[in-house]
Amino acid sequence: MAIPYPLARLGELLSGLNPKDAFLYSPIQGRPKARQLWHEKLVKEDARMESIGLPVVTAGICHAISMGAELFFSPGDTLFLPDLYWDNYEQIFGIRLEGRIERYPFYSPDLSSFNVEGLRHSLAQTTGKIHVLLDFPSNPSGYSPTPEEMKAIAEVLVQAAASRTVVVYCDDAYHGLVFEKTATSKSLFFELIGRHPNLIPLKCDGITKELSFFGGRVGFLTFGTSVAASEILVDKSKSLIRSGIGSPVGISQYLMEEELMDARHDESFESMREILERRYRILKNALSKPTEQWTVYPFNAGCFCLLKLREGLDAEDIRQRLITEESVGVVNHSDRHLRLAFCSLKEEVIEPLVEALERVCGNRK
Repeated sequence: MAIPYPLARLGELLSGLNPKDAFLYSPIQGRPKARQLWHEKLVKEDARMESIGLPVVTAGICHAISMGAELFFSPGDTLFLPDLYWDNYEQIFGIRLEGRIERYPFYSPDLSSFNVEGLRHSLAQTTGKIHVLLDFPSNPSGYSPTPEEMKAIAEVLVQAAASRTVVVYCDDAYHGLVFEKTATSKSLFFELIGRHPNLIPLKCDGITKELSFFGGRVGFLTFGTSVAASEILVDKSKSLIRSGIGSPVGISQYLMEEELMDARHDESFESMREILERRYRILKNALSKPTEQWTVYPFNAGCFCLLKLREGLDAEDIRQRLITEESVGVVNHSDRHLRLAFCSLKEEVIEPLVEALERVCGNRK
């Protein structure tokens, strides 16, 4: 094996690491230990993962979704999305891969749960091969289904696969960040393993939120197929990685390995989750006060919540006015929705933010 010769300052900064771990290329499919440790982590979460092969390492979760799409999505194919979704899905499937996107309401008509029947009805409108993308906890809504809802979603997908190929992309970017006992912390992927030969589940996850390592850019694409089929798909993925990014970042994988092997890992993750939960509960309380300015969509997990502004308010206008009048930044989602990222808010500024939003909305006719 080659012995790296780092430049002086890089050598000094990374002097505590084995130079081979810090400076050499990663294998195209990822470091063996990184792939094994991530798989073991998932097996610990759900024993059904025992029957699934090792994942391929990607350059972040977006790359995992994109690579899954490159393997299974063809121009003109249809992707089914709830109407509240991360806008990068459009970039991947609609613009770059020239597909069709069909939307259905995210929430049930009474805004109490995920719209399982809406998903069922939407899938029934199309014949032939279909693609479904679901992210729980959701960005932008911050909603994670109950265990019963998750099983019902899985049943809809299994039934849809009875007569056609159904590819399901499980975006698990915020996996594990759940703050209510009624919400499941399990991945939809687990419910789809081995359910039907026409059903192809793909798990897209990584270290960004779960390990709070945003700049590490290590994701994983796990194929919910037989181990033999998974190995073939990993091999095909290698050609996509080689022709796209060359290979995933080696040093980030090494650091991830060290974190997962650390005896303090579970405690450290729980400490981070508890910080987010405190922010979540403060925001939940602040938004519980009656107002005519918005409706709060149900949220119980992840990093966000979503508000639907009252009739007559424009989300982009309110976003701009929050900046200029209150020095507050939020993200607008379509014409009527604002996303609040409580993950980025210190506890003491959460209630003042809601008050600032009330003032700005109240000043608009």
